[in-house]
Parts: sequence; C-alpha cells; structure tokens
Amino acid sequence: MEEKVLLDDVSSTLRERVFFAARDGMSLTLYALLYEKNTDEIDDLLNTDVCCDGVKCTPLISAARQGREGAVRILLDKFRPPVRLETEGTVKFDEYVIEGATALWCAAGAGHLGIVKRLVRAGANVNHATRTLSTPLRAACFDGRLDIVKYLVRHGADIHKANKYNNTCLMIASYKGHLDVVQFLLDSGARVDERALCGATALHFAAECGHAPVVCALIQAQASILTNQNGMSPLQCAAERARASVVEILAARPEVSRAQAVEAFELLGASFANDKEYYCLRMAYQYLHRAMTMRYDTRYGLLLKQPAEPIPAYDNWKESTTLEDIERLHGNAHALHMEGLTVRERVLGRTCPDLPHPVVFRGAVFADEARFDRCLALWRHALALRQYNNVSVVKDLLRFAQVFSQMIHIGIELPLEQVCFVLEACAEELRRGAERLEKPPANNDAEALISLASRYVLQDEFESNVRTALYLVSVAARLLENDGNTEDMIRAIRVAIFRVRDARLLRGQTLLHLAVDHRTPVDDFHTSDVCQ
Repeated sequence: MEEKVLLDDVSSTLRERVFFAARDGMSLTLYALLYEKNTDEIDDLLNTDVCCDGVKCTPLISAARQGREGAVRILLDKFRPPVRLETEGTVKFDEYVIEGATALWCAAGAGHLGIVKRLVRAGANVNHATRTLSTPLRAACFDGRLDIVKYLVRHGADIHKANKYNNTCLMIASYKGHLDVVQFLLDSGARVDERALCGATALHFAAECGHAPVVCALIQAQASILTNQNGMSPLQCAAERARASVVEILAARPEVSRAQAVEAFELLGASFANDKEYYCLRMAYQYLHRAMTMRYDTRYGLLLKQPAEPIPAYDNWKESTTLEDIERLHGNAHALHMEGLTVRERVLGRTCPDLPHPVVFRGAVFADEARFDRCLALWRHALALRQYNNVSVVKDLLRFAQVFSQMIHIGIELPLEQVCFVLEACAEELRRGAERLEKPPANNDAEALISLASRYVLQDEFESNVRTALYLVSVAARLLENDGNTEDMIRAIRVAIFRVRDARLLRGQTLLHLAVDHRTPVDDFHTSDVCQ
C-alpha cells in the first residue's frame, strides 16, 4: 500500500514536470522526460489533466495556449499517439474561464497561427466546440485574427456554427469591430440577418458598440433593420449608447421613417445628458434641439410630441414640447439631466432593461454631492424598474445598504420609510431567488451544464442578498431607536423584517446565525460603520 502511494506521488510529480515543461516551452526538457517511457506511461503523462492557477488541462493544451510551438511540435511529431488532439480542458483568457477548450481552440483564441496550422495538419477537428459551443473560428473572430480565420475556413470551419446563445462568428466580429474579419465572413456567405437568442443581429452588435465602418459594411451586404426581443432596432441601440456616428448613418436610411429618426435623435441627446461614459451636455442640447427642429419642419408636416406623465423621481419634470421649451434648457445642467431621463423613459418604455443605468448614475452623482434625498428617489425608481422587469437587483440592494450606512455615519436624517421600501424589495428578491433555485435541473447534458453555471450565479446572488438583508435589518434597528417613528411605520418595518427572517445561506445559516458570528463578512464601504 505504501509502495503504491509512493509510486502515485512520483507519477504526480513527473506529470507536473511534463506539464510545466510544455507550458513554458522547454522542448528539450519535455522530450527528455518522455522519450524513455513506455506507451502507457506517456498516455498517462500527456492525457491527464494538471490543475494549476485555475487552469485544468493537458500539456498539449497548455503549450498551445501559451504559444509554445516547439513544445507542440515535439508532442505532435514524437508522441502522437498517444497524445490526443480532441481532449478538452479548462483555461483562462483574460477574465474569462473557458471550459471544454481543445488545443486548437486555445491556439486560435490566443492568435498562434503556426500552432493552429500544426494542429490542423495533425487532424484536429476545426469545429470542436467548447462547453458554451464556441468554436476555434469564433475564438479567432473574437480576437480579430483574419489570418487564422481564413486558414480555418479554408480547412472546413463552419462560419454559420453559433454558440449557446445562437451568437454567430459574424456577430462577435461585428461586436468587436473587426472590419476585415466581418468583410471576409460576409464574402464567404455569412447570414447577415441571423438572430441571436436575444433577437439581435450583427447590425445590432455593431451599432451598440459604435463601429460605424462595420455598420456600413453590413448595410452594404443588405442587412435589414430589425428589432430585438426588447423591441429595439439597431438605430435605437446606437442612440441609447450615445453612438452619434452610427445614429447619423442609420437615421439617414430610406427604410427609417422621419418619426423614427426624430425619436432616435431625442434618445441620443437624452443619453448624452446622463451617460456615465459619454456624458456631454453640449451634445445633449444639440441633438435635443435638432430633434425638435425636425418635429416642426413644415416642409414635411408637423410631428407633435405626446409627452408622458411626469415622474416624481425626475422632479415631476414636464418634457419640452416646443423649440422655445428646448431653448430654455440651454446652459441649465439640471434641466438637461431631468429632460434626458424623462425622454429616455418615454422613448424606451418601462420594460427596456437598459433604462435604469443612467438613473442610477445620476443618483450616484447626487450622492457624491450629499443630496441624498434626490439620490434615494432616483435609486428607488431604478430598483422598481428592475424588479418590474424581473431583472436582478443584487447590486442595487447593496448600494442602498451602503448609502443608508453612510447617511447614519455622517449624521444625515434617514427616514425609516426609505429603509422599509428597500427591505420589502429585498424580501421580494429573496422570494424570487428561492423560487429560481427550486427549479428542477435540465434533462439533457448541454442544458444541464448551462443550468449548473446559472445555478452558481443564482446561488451567489441569493447569498449576497441574504447578507444585504442583514445590513438593512441592522440599519432599521438603529432607526427604530429614534423617537418620532409612527406606529404604522414601525409595524411595516417589522413585517418586512419578518419576511426575510428565514432566508438561509447554502450552509444553512439564517440572519440570526450571521448576526452572532464574528466571521460574517461585512461590506467595507460605510456599511461596516453601522453593521460591524
């Protein structure tokens, strides 16, 4: 028994030496470690996964990932068989963890053309996909490696093969803005109007990312202006993301009506007014003014605006309906901010998942200015919008716990009603999360893998919400000590606490367990000042 354990240890050590020699491109060392071994030993050393730094794969996969062509050549020329070309492993690419990647997928994704050629010549399957159904061709398209894309296509790679989201090679190349790859795929017969599961086409992806040359190439290839599952066209996607150059191109298309163009320019101006990355009040005013001018262009007939009802979170702002109204906004930052938020909600509608982002951003700006009443009003509205659309609010809930703790810490009055609203939302999110986790797993293998990955995310979000519930209860306990709370509000907060009391982590801890355990992690952004 002891002898077997010793042999296993030696084998494990040798396996790691072989793996690291391949990974680090030490070709002579790799050959020296293997050449005197018998076939069974080589099979074990080269086809058993080694775990290291979050990676779990064979020496060939590691060498291909790292671009060690000499090591790959040794393995293919001297030790095939038993080295296997289609073995799958788990590798890292930037911040992504890729499961089910072959050596060819890794070489294509990392841009190692020489290794790609060696593997294909050795017989590697050019269409072998990862767990998420990503092919080597898709990996090369993501990285914009036209040389690898051309080589793989010449050797049988399927340009139509999509991933688990039905996202095609043309879509990912369009999303990344790789014009040369996009043009090659189009010339090779890629279906320009193919839809992903979300209903988006390649034109949507190029438009939302602001890749104007790619948009032009797709249009030249007769791409249709379709809507995704949220009812948004590529023109609206570009306007929502403040992609002015793309909006100008698409708004001028003959298939876009004047009314659609006007709303796109309104949305573009509104997005510039509150976009975290592309914030620009000059552009906001310019496009809002341009849209209103188009509405009143008598050469084509009036397009009078039908403004929506004022929204309390936006200061009950009444949207501009005339040129004079718009011109009064000039130089008034707050007016442009509220006009922008109001326009976005009218144009996009409450069901658009992208609607809350600028609302949260504007609220954060108010928080930085210590205008917490305005911050809370906007964040509550964003929270309500997300829950209305059944979108995860895990970050929103934690954000509230942080700002509540900040307000208490610096001595700003915090109404108990605000905490009650968020605690009730947290209780509802925990209820929904528990329901999602109770759903039975999928039947077939592919769906089961996707389902398992989704469950990890759901479980992580659920546990985060449990801890946030504890933070909110701690904040409520502080406020319940104050005088002036009405009986109705005290009753409401107790009901909300009652709704979250039985929430448990995966290991069974309730809020009470967490409250008395000194090991319970506490968010360190102001929350620890109140909850520690």
